[in-house]
Amino acid sequence: MVGTVTDFARAFGTALEDHLRTKGMTQSEAAEQLGLGKNGVARLSTYFNDVKAGKQAGRRATPSAEFLYLVCSKLKFEFEYNGCKISMATLSSNGSRPTKLAEQLPLPFDRQFNLTDDAGTVSISIRRPAGKVEVSVSLKAIS
Repeated sequence: MVGTVTDFARAFGTALEDHLRTKGMTQSEAAEQLGLGKNGVARLSTYFNDVKAGKQAGRRATPSAEFLYLVCSKLKFEFEYNGCKISMATLSSNGSRPTKLAEQLPLPFDRQFNLTDDAGTVSISIRRPAGKVEVSVSLKAIS
């Protein structure tokens, strides 16, 4: 299932808040460790709390890549979102991925499809960039 930026922001904030609670660390201590200065606690709270009013009401701040790296490196923070683990190891891997066993990925497709009929088509392409394999599957359903 593909999430939205809003889903990611909420998952990040919740996971970071849980991480701090587990470590027994306050937002002030975390802000100090991250080197965020006087406004550090206010910045951290934007990830933990929803905006109260305006167009962004009910949403949380989305962390930048730099902030993700900072939090993962300084606070030893890691979390999983939509099957992807975000941690210091994955952020500093210079494009290489940690060795992981292959897993079956779901391919949701809820329309009628008949491979023996000319109305539906299947297209599969495979690319092999350095260190990984990318597979694209395209299904054209019949009307």
